[in-house]
Amino acid sequence: MNRNLLIIPLLAAVLVLVFPFVMFYGDHIMVTTTTSMLPVLKPNDMIVVEKSSATQINEGDIIAFDSHMEMGIVAHRAIAIYDNHGELAIDTKGDNNEHEDRWFVTDDSLIGKVKNIVPGFGILLVGPVRYSLVAVIIISSLAILKDHLTEKKNKL
Repeated sequence: MNRNLLIIPLLAAVLVLVFPFVMFYGDHIMVTTTTSMLPVLKPNDMIVVEKSSATQINEGDIIAFDSHMEMGIVAHRAIAIYDNHGELAIDTKGDNNEHEDRWFVTDDSLIGKVKNIVPGFGILLVGPVRYSLVAVIIISSLAILKDHLTEKKNKL
């Protein structure tokens, strides 16, 4: 079997899975799943979130935070920043939502500020596609190893 035919998909799968985490080392890599931030963020966009504190956030920034509700992690726009009993609080709203969010964000739930958006790339990092890429890596690696061991055995 031609080993190059196995190396190409192996390298492609590894690059797709590893590239974002190497390129944006130290930041959080996330994938958008809803339409609440249309047209800026679309479902399956990959977002790069830089760790930030509430003092580093400005009105208009898109921030990622834990909603501590069934929604989990959310990326919405900061629309107001204010003092809430001695703690900085941030009101948020999805650009595509009619109303602001029912909660406010504090340092406890803030993950950080969105610093990069890679349109559509997130589809490669979620569920079935990610598992398929991992399967390609495993199968290609095993086939290359088998080919290598067979070749080595035949030389003896």
